Amino acid sequence: MFSRKLFYVSLVVIAALAFAAAGTLAALTLVPTSALAGGGPNRSQSIGVVPQANSGTVARGITVVGVGKAAGTPDVAHVSVGIETSAASVQHAVDDNKGKMSALLATLKGLGVADRDIQTSNYSVYTQQAPVAPGANTSDSGALTYHVNNQVEVTVRDVSKLGDILDKAVASGANNIYGVNFSVDDTSKLEADARAKAIADAKARAASLAQLAGVQLGDVVSISEVIGGNGPVYASMAAGMGGGGAPIQPGELNVNMSVQVTFAIK
Repeated sequence: MFSRKLFYVSLVVIAALAFAAAGTLAALTLVPTSALAGGGPNRSQSIGVVPQANSGTVARGITVVGVGKAAGTPDVAHVSVGIETSAASVQHAVDDNKGKMSALLATLKGLGVADRDIQTSNYSVYTQQAPVAPGANTSDSGALTYHVNNQVEVTVRDVSKLGDILDKAVASGANNIYGVNFSVDDTSKLEADARAKAIADAKARAASLAQLAGVQLGDVVSISEVIGGNGPVYASMAAGMGGGGAPIQPGELNVNMSVQVTFAIK
């Protein structure tokens, strides 16, 4: 009698374990990998299944990546400005550079550039040897020339003044100018606009997929911002805006945002 009861209990335990294993297997096979993975900004979209919150059931869903873009006019310019001097004596080259750089900094500040917007980016001293004349004794060395280079990064917060600032910088002694680029001081509004467009794009994509599949969209199950590497993508484009002095083209700045949204299927 005892062995028969033990046999029945064993059958119940085995059945329960088999049922639990089968349930686990079903849950694993129903959860979609492509629909729930991050995926990156590759505009991936799929129809699959998503787990229901606080329940053991699984519901069907559509996952899409929406993309939005917003454009704005740059209001800040960044440029590298510097002075390079040379002389037969290192002290003469240094003194000459110091005097010219002081005049350049005074000019920049006189044009309204704040101290916090002028930052030294390079100060270097190097030598250059004159080539030996053809036929001369190879043991003879050419004369040495000492070069001093002092470079500052300048932030111009009124883009319309950039051309005039560059002209006056050259007039005061600057002989190295490069790396002009533009940005928007506060990108939060552009990001919000691009994000809203990305959400609208995601809804349109999901609606199109639902129509093609012959189903109806339900509520949003999950939503996340797709961050690829360094966050929102900023791209500048030249678009004809100049000012006084040197011809400058600030153009416009584009902000691209991506969001991944999963919708339930009714």
